[in-house]
Amino acid sequence: MSATVPACERREGGRRLEEADPWILEAAARITVITVVFNDAAHLQRTIDSVACQTYKNIEHIVIDGGSTDGTLQIIERCQSIDYWLSEDDSGIYDAMNKGVGCSTGEWINFMNSGDVFFNDNVIGDIFSNNQRCSADLVYGDVEVDYGGFKKVRRAGAIERLKQGMQFSHQSLFAKRSVLMALSFDLSYRTAADYNFVVASWVNKYRFEYVELVVSSISAGGVSDVKRLQSHNQRVSILSSHLVLSNADRIRMYCQGLYIRGADLLKSALPVLLVDWIKRAK
Repeated sequence: MSATVPACERREGGRRLEEADPWILEAAARITVITVVFNDAAHLQRTIDSVACQTYKNIEHIVIDGGSTDGTLQIIERCQSIDYWLSEDDSGIYDAMNKGVGCSTGEWINFMNSGDVFFNDNVIGDIFSNNQRCSADLVYGDVEVDYGGFKKVRRAGAIERLKQGMQFSHQSLFAKRSVLMALSFDLSYRTAADYNFVVASWVNKYRFEYVELVVSSISAGGVSDVKRLQSHNQRVSILSSHLVLSNADRIRMYCQGLYIRGADLLKSALPVLLVDWIKRAK
């Protein structure tokens, strides 16, 4: 008979519980940054510092912890810049992201999860200082990917190319809270719920705007990178549920699946240095 893992105690804290108001600029756009974390004491602090160092000051920072046991919670408790934090069991990253949306009070929401950072201290200000984004519902930019031995900027693609896959990193996306409340993240998509959210937003005619800025810096090797074939299959399911796909679309996606299978097999057989060279050249 297997032992039952006890549920962790629900805990919360932050400046909000002390009645501190993050919205110090009345006429400026209100930005909520949500950080989701679970047992990542080694990397969480750099994400917290990246949010705290933003020169744009109308920011609310929320941290959602999945019941960490490695010292993560102690880092969260001692950080005075966090407006609200919650620590309790959850059903994975997208469940935690949905919780963060429910706890937020800003107009715009960005998900900068543990270990990821804003590209520089001025990014949010560069996007929102002039408050010119009122006609858009979702604003997105480019991303820098850290492969360990080197970094590379990945330019965002056009939203019209969503059938070919995710065109930008969710860390480089700012979405209106109203859109996230209306659509939320579908927990049935374990590795592609962010893609489902973006496709659903596009299908529902929400307005996207591209900004020619590198918004975030993230590490390679996230869930969608590691489980690439699973993520691809979920993306096919997502597109089929939202759109009428042509035969050409279906053939292309089938070929993409074959390519991913082959690439993963090849990657496992090649030396690490050669794999890194290929990534640089892509």
